[in-house]
Amino acid sequence: MDARGKMIVVTGATGNQGGATARSLLADGWHVRALVRDDTAPAATALAAAGAELVRGDLDDPASLQTVVRGAYGVYSVQSANPNELVQGTNVVDAAKAADVRHLVYSSVGGAESQNGFYLEHGWGPIEKWKIEQYIRSLGVPATILRPAGFMEDFTSPARFFQNGSLNVPWHDDLVVQLIAIDDIGAFAALAFADPGRYLGQAIEITGDRLTAPQIADALSAAAGRPIPHTQIPLETLREHAPEAAKVFTWVSERYFDTDLAPLRHAHPGLMDFTVWLNRTGKARLLAQLESTPA
Repeated sequence: MDARGKMIVVTGATGNQGGATARSLLADGWHVRALVRDDTAPAATALAAAGAELVRGDLDDPASLQTVVRGAYGVYSVQSANPNELVQGTNVVDAAKAADVRHLVYSSVGGAESQNGFYLEHGWGPIEKWKIEQYIRSLGVPATILRPAGFMEDFTSPARFFQNGSLNVPWHDDLVVQLIAIDDIGAFAALAFADPGRYLGQAIEITGDRLTAPQIADALSAAAGRPIPHTQIPLETLREHAPEAAKVFTWVSERYFDTDLAPLRHAHPGLMDFTVWLNRTGKARLLAQLESTPA
C-alpha cells in the first residue's frame, strides 16, 4: 500500500536528518507536519516555503507531542545525543502509540545491536538508541528502524574529524568504516513510508560507502586538489578529553559492524558513495574549511 498524500510528522525537522527526511517526503507528495521549536528560524521558514506545515512542539513535553501527532499516518523520529535522549525518544513512541499511527520510522545508529552488547560486556550500560528500539518493540508500534552509518559530512567538519586542514580520526588505518550522506538517510525514510509492506518490522543498516581512513584522505585530497594529511588520534588522548566518545571508538576499533551495499543500492539506486557526495556537496564544504584554515 502506498499512502502518499497523507500526513507524516517529522521530528528534528530543522536538523540534519529530520530536514533531509522532510525534503524527501515533500518531494514524494506527502503532507509533512514539521515539529519545530522556533517557527521563525531560517531552516523552519525554508521548510514552510517548500510546503511543510510548521507546528511548535517539544520532545520533552508529552502533551504537546500527542497534540502534534494526532491524526498522522506516520511519524519520523530522530533525537540528537543529549542527556534527555531516552525520555524524548520514548515520548515520541508513546505519542505514536496513543494516536494509533500506522508507521513509525525511527532513526537509530549504525551497529546499534553490537554496540549494545559491547557496552554491556564492559559494564558501560546500553546505548540510549538501542533502548528506544527495544521500547518500540515492547509497545508493538508498527515501525521501521533505520540504523545510519557515520555521516559523510563529519569528514569535512571541524567539530568532528577535519581540523586545521587534516583528517584526524581515532581508529587504525586498516579499519573499513561505514559512511552515509545525510540526504540518503532522508531518502531511505521516504522509501520506508512509501512501501510499508516491504519495510514495516525491519531494522536496516544503511550505508553508502565503506572506506579506510587513508582512502577517505585520498578522496578528500582529490576533491581539494592538494594533499590532505591524516593522523590517528590515540584512544588514550580521547579518554582524557572526551571519555564518552572514547567508549564509542573503543567499540569501533574492536567490534565494528559491516554492511552489504548491494541490496541498499538496489532499493535506492541514487545512493551516494563518498566521491559522488564530495562532487555534489562535500567539495564546497571542504574548500570552505581549507580557505578558513591559517596557512
